[in-house]
Amino acid sequence: MKRFLARHSPLLILAALCIVLALLSEDFRRPGNLQRVAYRTAVIGIIATGQVLVIITAGIDLSVGSVAALAGVAGCMTMKGMGVPIDEGPGAELAISNFAVFVGVIVGTLTGLVCGAANGLLVTKGKIQPFIVTLGMMMVARGLALLLSNAVSISGLPESFKHLGGSRGWYIPVAITVLIALVFAVALAFTRFGRAIYATGGNRSAARLSGVPVDRVRLYAYSLCGLLAGFAGVMLASRTAVAQPTAAEGYELDAIAACVIGGASLMGGEGGCIGALAGALIMKVLVNFCNLVGFDVFWQKILVGALIILLVFYDNVRKRRAGLLRED
Repeated sequence: MKRFLARHSPLLILAALCIVLALLSEDFRRPGNLQRVAYRTAVIGIIATGQVLVIITAGIDLSVGSVAALAGVAGCMTMKGMGVPIDEGPGAELAISNFAVFVGVIVGTLTGLVCGAANGLLVTKGKIQPFIVTLGMMMVARGLALLLSNAVSISGLPESFKHLGGSRGWYIPVAITVLIALVFAVALAFTRFGRAIYATGGNRSAARLSGVPVDRVRLYAYSLCGLLAGFAGVMLASRTAVAQPTAAEGYELDAIAACVIGGASLMGGEGGCIGALAGALIMKVLVNFCNLVGFDVFWQKILVGALIILLVFYDNVRKRRAGLLRED
């Protein structure tokens, strides 16, 4: 029972939190409000799904927010570059086909993959600390997004591009997010790659001696994290059909917070994609409730920050009692 509760504690916390808040606030339990919470969690949920793969390997990726912004800019610029002018003149409106939209989504997603692979190579082959590598990539990606767009939002995109962001229904991005989380959850639980990720984060030396290709596993984890961040950036741009080079600021911290709240250990070896998604929902539910009851935005940050500290403290105490964490 203890093992079951520990493994599914994020989902249980989410369910209990929703029940309590629904009893406290009539507005919270309205279907429209719950739909908004799920919709606003989609982008962070996708980024957190990639982030948790890196955290399980005892790494961290601080660049996902900037990579998402760069991917959105790259994808939308590709769409506009494939557009055909309807009228003559420098300010002519462009006709952008659905094929161009598809190519733009692919280009944006692959942009994230390239950034993630660069992080992975620098961490594994360059032997540089993940914190330093991804901090540098955060600055590089944000600078490239501003450089490519001349620090100007990219607009004039077709209405069909907004379908990905939920223009035809809030459930579209939510369904995509849940599907991505389920696919990676199954991969972690039932594939050799998933076992290798947990082994790498649990004890890197033991995993290497057991025949696990540790560097390759870490490279794949960072690459997948960048891939999902790139797709999330395109989805974020599709909500308004406008790509902003300053988008997704602070999303890297939200993604890390979602993973920690969802049960991932920053020391590696623990965590899961469903837990990370539950952690993202817990954050959004708390923020939504604070908005409904009129809590100041500063108190919202204090609440989420205190929750993160408490959960990390609990994780350290639990590992210390189990003999997995010792004082130097």
